[in-house]
Amino acid sequence: MREYEYEPLTGLPEHLPEGEEIVWQGTPRWTALANRVFQVRTLAMYFMMLVTIHVIYKLMDGASLQYILVGMSWQLSLAAVSLGLLAGAAWLYARSTVYTLTNRRLVLRSGVATPMMVNLPLEKVASAGLRLCSDGTGDVIFTPTDDAKLYYMLLWPHVRLLGFRRIQPLFRGITDAQHVARLLAKTVKAQGGGEGTAELRDSGVTGSDSSEGFINGQPIAAS
Repeated sequence: MREYEYEPLTGLPEHLPEGEEIVWQGTPRWTALANRVFQVRTLAMYFMMLVTIHVIYKLMDGASLQYILVGMSWQLSLAAVSLGLLAGAAWLYARSTVYTLTNRRLVLRSGVATPMMVNLPLEKVASAGLRLCSDGTGDVIFTPTDDAKLYYMLLWPHVRLLGFRRIQPLFRGITDAQHVARLLAKTVKAQGGGEGTAELRDSGVTGSDSSEGFINGQPIAAS
């Protein structure tokens, strides 16, 4: 993990050494970060529920329509500001993030104020999993080996949420998750690792969270 200012290649703080090449690069969809990390959709439903309860209560109490509208206005304003700030943060994180898969490592570049870069060599990846989501995006989740040194706060939000005991970085909210998973399996196999990665089964799940292991046959729990 390192902080840097100069970026000679998009998403990378330095030119790749001889023999290393980029297999795939991508960015997360900001709406995926907004809903799955910042919980914008959940909070919007919560605010709507509060406003609805407030209106029903005031109507039963005999309040005038004008009084109810005044109460709703400040509640809706507070909700709009809160949701707008969270959505804006998700957009900024998505804009500043670049995921890179090379034939030797995974690279996560992120950071709104200060760009940070995290390297994870492929030999440090014990297993990986694919999660497909109903918004058309997916997460590729990585389980590092025990000797890999990763830090939750530096990886956030590109890490399995609440996975403090075993930190699992991920490519979150990418639109071509299945394609990336196949590329990863193919790359790992080409490097002589990840037995059983010749084929990647499609789970076919597009609704609720679901994950499927595709390196060394080890399934990864969805975050």
